[in-house]
Parts: sequence; C-alpha cells; structure tokens
Amino acid sequence: MEEPSLLDYLKERLDLRRNFRGEVAVPREEPTPKTPEEDKEKTPVTIQFPWRLLLVLLLALLGQRFFEPEASQPALGIVFYAFAIGLLILLLVKKEWRLLPVKPDAAEQFSLTYRRTPLLFFVPLFLLAFFLFSGNQFTLLNLILWIATFIAALAAFWLPSERSDNSAESNNGSTGFLSRGIGQQGINRWRILLLLVFLISAWFHLSQLSNVPLDMTSDHTEKLLDLKEVVDGNQSIFFPRNSGREPIQFYLAAALVKVFGMEMNFTVLKLSMALAFLASLVYVYLLGKEVGDRWTGLLAMLLIGVASWTNILARSGMRLVLTPVFVAPVLFYLLRGLRRSSRNDLILGGFLLGFGLLGYSAFRVMPLVVILVFVVYMAQHNQPKKNDATLGGLGVIILFALVGALPLLRYAIQYPDAFFYRMATRMTGAEQAIQGSAFVVFLTNMIKAFAMPFWRDGQTWIISVINRPALDLITATFYILGVVVLIYAWIRRRNWQYLVLLVSIPLLMLPSILALAFPNENPSLSRAGGAVIPVILVAVIALQSFLSTLWRNVQRSTGRILVVAFAVVLIAVSAAQNYDLVFKQYQNQYRSATWNTSQMGGIARDYINSTGQPDTVWVVAVPHWVDTRLVAANAGYLGRDFQIWPDDLEYTLDVPGGKLFFVKADDSAGMEKLMSLYPNGISQLHTFDVPGRDFFTYAVPPSDTGQ
Repeated sequence: MEEPSLLDYLKERLDLRRNFRGEVAVPREEPTPKTPEEDKEKTPVTIQFPWRLLLVLLLALLGQRFFEPEASQPALGIVFYAFAIGLLILLLVKKEWRLLPVKPDAAEQFSLTYRRTPLLFFVPLFLLAFFLFSGNQFTLLNLILWIATFIAALAAFWLPSERSDNSAESNNGSTGFLSRGIGQQGINRWRILLLLVFLISAWFHLSQLSNVPLDMTSDHTEKLLDLKEVVDGNQSIFFPRNSGREPIQFYLAAALVKVFGMEMNFTVLKLSMALAFLASLVYVYLLGKEVGDRWTGLLAMLLIGVASWTNILARSGMRLVLTPVFVAPVLFYLLRGLRRSSRNDLILGGFLLGFGLLGYSAFRVMPLVVILVFVVYMAQHNQPKKNDATLGGLGVIILFALVGALPLLRYAIQYPDAFFYRMATRMTGAEQAIQGSAFVVFLTNMIKAFAMPFWRDGQTWIISVINRPALDLITATFYILGVVVLIYAWIRRRNWQYLVLLVSIPLLMLPSILALAFPNENPSLSRAGGAVIPVILVAVIALQSFLSTLWRNVQRSTGRILVVAFAVVLIAVSAAQNYDLVFKQYQNQYRSATWNTSQMGGIARDYINSTGQPDTVWVVAVPHWVDTRLVAANAGYLGRDFQIWPDDLEYTLDVPGGKLFFVKADDSAGMEKLMSLYPNGISQLHTFDVPGRDFFTYAVPPSDTGQ
C-alpha cells in the first residue's frame, strides 16, 4: 500500500464533517491482523452531534428577536420561547444540557464568640459618634469617632485565625470549558486574560466620556451645585436640594477636582461614576466565581462590563450606578460567608451594606435582600442548632451595617421628612394621588419590571434607550434560558445560591415597582439598577453551561476550537450591540432631547476670555428653553445664572462695555427688543444638528451705549 501523502494527512486531521459527527479521528496505518477484542477496542467512539442543544439556542434567539423594537411581535416571541423552554427542560431531564458543579457548604457553624473589652469601647464610641453626626455635617471629630467605632467593632468580632482565602476552590469545580486551556497553563496567562477583560470594560466606560452624552439637564445643575458646596468646604452628609441626594458621588467627584485639578463640569460627574463602577468589577468577578468557577467570574465581569445598562447609568453623570456597585460586594461576602460559615465575610458584607446606603436611594431595598438570603439559607439547611448560629451571623451583619450607615442613620432620624421625601412621593399620594387600586397598580408595575430585561425598559430617555429590552439580544436570550436552568438546578440539587439569585431580582426591582403614584416611571433602569447584577449572572450561568455542554460533545481539537470561536462570536455580537446602543442610539436619543448648552457655554467662554466679562453675558429667557445656569456652568462659572427676561433688557443699558446676548432662533420679540436697544449690535446665527436647537448671539460693541 502506498504511503499517505501530506495532503492526505491534512485532510484526515481537518475533516470537519467527521468532527461534527462526533467521530474520533483514527490515524491511517497499514492494516494488521487484530483479535476480536482488539478490533472492539479500536472502534471509533461516536458522539451524536448536539443539534438539539443548538436548536434550543436558535429558538430562543428567534423568540428574543421578536421582542426587539425592529421586529416587535411579542406574541411570536412567546411562541418561540415556549418551544425553546420546552426543549430545554427535556434536555435538562435527559442530562443533555449539563449543569455546572456546585460548591459544598462548610460543615462548621458560625462562631458566636466576641471580645468583651473592645465591645465595651464600641458602645460608647458608637453613641458618641451618632450624637456628633448631628447637624448634617461631616467634621474631623465625628469622622475620627466613626473610624474608631469601626475599629472597635472589628476588634470585638474579627477572627484572625479564620481563613481569608480559599485557593483550593479557585481551581476546583471547573466545568471543563477550556479547563485545560489558558487557565491551567500558568497563572500569568489567566491574569492577562482578566486584565484584558477589565481593559475592554474600561474602554466601554471611558471611551468618548466627555461627549457621550454631551449636554447636561437641569438635574445636573443641582448636582454640580452640590459638588461646588463640597469643594467650597460644606461637608454635608445628605444633600437636600431637589428632593435629596446621598453623598458618595459628590465626595468622589470632589476628590477628582481637588487632587487632579479637574473642572467642576459634566465630565467629572461622569468620570467619578465610571471609576466607581470599574472598581466594582473586581467583586463582580469574585461573585461569579463564588456561584460558579473562575470562568463564571470572567464571563460575568465581561458581560456586565460591556452592558449598555450599566454603561448608560454611569454615563448619566448621576449616582444611579452606585446601586450595582455595592450590590456586587454585599452579595459576594454574604454568599461566601454563609457557604463557608465565615464571620469575617459577614463583617465586611455588613459594613458595605450600611456604607452602600450613602450611595443611591434605590440601595435601601438591599437590607430586605440580605434578610431573604438568610431565610433561604436557613430553610435549605433546616438544622435548629446551625440556624441559631446563623442568626448570630445575621446579628453581626446588622451591627456592622449600622456602623457603616451611621452618618446617614443620624440624618434620617434627625430629618426624617427630608430623608424619606422622595420615597413617600412615589409610594404614596403625598405629591400625586394614586390612580385606581394601589394593588392593581403594584401588580401592573411588577409585570412591567419583570419583563424589562427582555422587552421594554421604560420611557426615561436620560437613563435608557427607551422602549427596548434592557439587555442585548444575546444576554437577554441566555437570561430567559438561565431562569429555567437555575430553577431546574435548584429543584434537582437544592442549590440555595441559585435560589438567592432568582429571588433577589424582584426584590432589587422593588424601588421601580413601588412607583405607585407615578406608574409611568416604571420600569426604570436606575431604580431597578441593582437587579443588573443577578440578572446578568443568571445569563452567564446559562451561557457557561451551554458552552460547557458543547465542549463535552466534541472530542477533537478542531471541534473545541470551533466551540471557542462560537463563544467568541456570541460575546462579540453582544458587545457590538451594546456599543451601538450606547454610542449611537443612546447618544442620538439624548442629543435630540437636550438643549445644546455646551455649545452656548463654549461661545460664552471664548467671549469672556477675549474681550468680555461674565457680568456682561446674558441669555434672553423664554419658556421651555435652556437652563440658563447650565450655560454659565459650561462657560466655567458654576453657580452663576445668565438668565434675563425680555422685560428686563433695559437694565443692561446701565452696564458699561461690550455685551453678549443669546437669543432663541424663533424669539423674534426678544431680538427686536435688543435691536431697538442696541442698534449697532451684530447678530449671528448658530446652527445645531438637531432641529429646533438653533440660536442667535447678539454682540454689542463697547461703543454702543444704546438709545
């Protein structure tokens, strides 16, 4: 027999049809006599091509496609999803869709010991710090006492001998997907992969930050004024302006201003929130690794990092993204602490639970989530002695949460009306009467909020691409499949962490659902922002189990390369759509809804820096036009207001020197009055690429003293 050529060898190794039939390649060799036993052993192993697995994904993708705005036919979407879910359940029952491994819970109970001496110091320090936080002011003294209170609590309850790492778990429990690939060839390669994912997320959040979005709204004016107060030395705990705001964002932005010399503008507000979110990705990774393995953490960090949901919240320049920023670490420490019976984890989770309340008001629902987690955990174990110790762990969380929230707790007790005002106006008829039955409104809001990830995310243009799914096509599809996978996994394995992820979603959506007096504000990506963490984790678990099952259904390296390529394509499609949502659709929508105050502010700045003065710049006000404070802020004069009403234009005659007026393009009355007062003035039309945003500048030379 002729020896095979190089071409024959390559055909044999790269036979894709053989690979997708699941046949293991057998090298060609000259036939030799075989015994029956040897012949049986040499028979190629055939694994059926996983067409049903891929069919589930195809049906689900088609279903989700019909929920997208371009092909909005939800009835068809439900039909396709129904077929996909039915087939998915069949595959789960037949074990053709494999579940991820589950980490076992520790056998030991929570330690209930404490040190008496530091606890005796803790009580008076707590009370004294609480008393000195009165007056809604941070001072050097109450900050020192707050830190001392935390240190005393740590000294009383921290366990130095408790393990702080669980390195054995970091490599165990692998799903098999690339488990012998990059991850185990060297820690440096894994770190490089983690860094790459982080850099991708950072690029999504920092790219074009000064321009996307471009202009501010009136709400941003209030935030800049709060920031200015901090920079000027007013160290408030709670900022009551415009229905009240928690302080973390303003102190982060103030640090950027004071340390790096940044201007107090829209960019510094956006950058402070982008950096806070990027820092929280560390905990997103750890949380994913806790409920799965390190690949779960990596995928979670990637999908949450590129998600338009979180990106838009951070880019809005408001404190909205701080809810998921704190949800991730609290859930991580809570789930790991309960699984490992680690009191130290609960201490850290408790403090961050309290401290996170200083971020955004939607985080106020998180204590309910924590209580629910403990209920699920204790119901799962149902051991009276162990549950008694677990309740002690809950007590530790409550204690450290009180320490973390101490300044805000003092403000809430001293000024309850201001602290709860925003909540009261949404949940009750304090500002607007609830239309109809509150229970019916609640149920309607709940249904809309539950459908938000895969159908409609509301009509608030400043924090969403309106009336489309909150998630991209790929993530939304795997989220729906993931709900089914996690429910089945809990039924079969009683994995309490999976149940926690599922039940935490509706709880974290409550701040949006409870907008009973203003149901048009529900669903809200900002108020339900904390839900993005468990929602995308559910999607990640489904994605990873899908890829893991595909991985096990191929035996040759070529097939596994195709699985990896398929995974990359799915993630690339997700990232590409999220890019389009943020940098094109959201940007265009936002530009169409806001006034071009940055353009006006830039003109005013150039005029002031050349020949004018800030006291000689005015915006001729008309109803429903620009916030004149924003024009001043964009010119670099935060706190000023360039507004002047047409009836007051005569008063400008008393101001010497040149002058600059801004006039709305269709304000003919204002322009006529200026021309009558300053006949030698020069008008210039300034256009904008959004219809209805054009305006005139009317420059008055110093020699024109008016009539």
